[in-house]
Amino acid sequence: MEQDLLALLKQHEEAARQRVEELRSELNEQIAAAEESLSDLMVTQVALARVLAERDADEGEFERVPAQDADSDDLSGSLPPVVRITTGEMPAEGDWPVLALLASADTPLRAKEICERLEEAADHRHVETLRMRLKRMVRRGWPAEPSRGLFTLADGVRAPDRP
Repeated sequence: MEQDLLALLKQHEEAARQRVEELRSELNEQIAAAEESLSDLMVTQVALARVLAERDADEGEFERVPAQDADSDDLSGSLPPVVRITTGEMPAEGDWPVLALLASADTPLRAKEICERLEEAADHRHVETLRMRLKRMVRRGWPAEPSRGLFTLADGVRAPDRP
C-alpha cells in the first residue's frame, strides 16, 4: 500500500516537473519572440534616425550637437555593445549585457563565469537559465560556442562604430 502511494506520488511529481519544463520552454520562446520584435523596432529606429539626420544635414537648418556619453549602467536608448558587421543588425536589448561582456573578454567564457561577472546569482538555476539563453543566442548568430560550454562573440559580430 505504501509502495503504491509512493509510486503514485512519484508519477505526479514527474508530471508536475514536465509541466513546469513545458511552461518554461513556452515562456522562453515568447520572450525570444518579443526580444526579436524589439530588435526589429530598434533597427528601424536607428535607420530612420540616420535618414532624418542626413535629410536635416542636407537642409542645413539644424545645428549639429555632439553626442553625450551614455551612462554605462543604463544601456537602454544607447548604441548596442555589438552589431552584425554585414547588416548592421542589432541584438535584442535584453542580450546587451551578456554580449558586452563577451566583447570585452579575452577568452571564451562559461555561463557560470558570465553570471559571476554580471554580478548575478551563480547558483545552478541561474547558470542553467543563462546557458539556455546563450544557446538560443548562438542559434541567432550572436555568440559562438567554439567548444562545449564556452561562449565568445560569433564571427562577423563586433562593437559598432561610435559617433
